[in-house]
Amino acid sequence: MLELTASTGVAAVTGVTLVGLLSGLDTGVVIGAFAGAVVFVLSATEFRIWKRVVFFVVAFVLGILTAGFSTAMLSTVIPASVMVEKPIGALVSSATIVWILIAVISKAKNSTFKLKGDGK
Repeated sequence: MLELTASTGVAAVTGVTLVGLLSGLDTGVVIGAFAGAVVFVLSATEFRIWKRVVFFVVAFVLGILTAGFSTAMLSTVIPASVMVEKPIGALVSSATIVWILIAVISKAKNSTFKLKGDGK
């Protein structure tokens, strides 16, 4: 079992912050996507460790890429008096997007949809 300490957490946040600063990305979005990916990985205990590592990377990247969309969606759901910033959108997006992709893939595998020329 992995045990996270305060120094590991500080090192991770420092590394993510440096990635945000050096790459020209919004640092808040990078930290939000990282936090959301961590939340996803910690909640996805039914997957093997190597799958969780892959899902972490996917969640992190997609959290950064879809931060604007997620922020816009949250802004339409949450009352206008609450301001939703991009880092919150990145956090929500990266924490949920892999679950959504897994559900869509699972639904597609279980569907009776046949492609033309499938031969079945």
